[in-house]
Amino acid sequence: MKVISFFSAKGGTGKTTFNMLLASYLKYEKGQRVMLLDFDAPEYNLSFCRKRELAGVKEAVDESALYPIEAVRDLSEGNLATVAGMVRKMEGVLDYVVMDFKGSFLSGDPVCVMAEAGVLDMVVIPVELDAMIVASMKSLALLFKENGQQALLFFNRVHGKERPTQYEAVRLWFEEHGCRVARSQVKGNIGMKREQGEGHFVRSTLCFPGKEIRKSNPGIVGLLEEVIGYDGD
Repeated sequence: MKVISFFSAKGGTGKTTFNMLLASYLKYEKGQRVMLLDFDAPEYNLSFCRKRELAGVKEAVDESALYPIEAVRDLSEGNLATVAGMVRKMEGVLDYVVMDFKGSFLSGDPVCVMAEAGVLDMVVIPVELDAMIVASMKSLALLFKENGQQALLFFNRVHGKERPTQYEAVRLWFEEHGCRVARSQVKGNIGMKREQGEGHFVRSTLCFPGKEIRKSNPGIVGLLEEVIGYDGD
């Protein structure tokens, strides 16, 4: 079993969307046994999204065929320790646990507790070509690595306006500091929501819309494959 989280201490990076995409890809395309834990208080967007999707479906859905999404509402230290213990007991029952955290990296935050408890195996970190973001994401990746987690960075919101040499220079800089960067890049300026009545979408907790994703943003599937196959340095 592997426990993975797309995470960034910076808000608005799309981490929740990527965690949803990963869980849906693993379950609906790869046939893996998956559970998603939602620590993203107070919004719990993934839990809310599942409820909204089920409410908007006209035909009955076999919920036993979906991966479970569990909102962890008690974020006290004692309960987080209990959750960590529960995750350890899922070994052999599940293939993957995906965790979605809020964009904060302070002592006592669920992401820190899960990392320190040794149940979080891998963190995938989005990076944009901004000097401050690049520097802070490098520091974040190294902190996880020092704690025993695998850390993989990837270029997100790539607009095509930047020269490819810029990305390669940043990649080399990351690697010189001991950080790995995925080869797949995710394009920017793409709608990531499934609105009611909209025919085209690239995210769902009920399915993995592979045809739409491969057409509109093929780097997503490549990234997910790299994440699944990543075994550290």
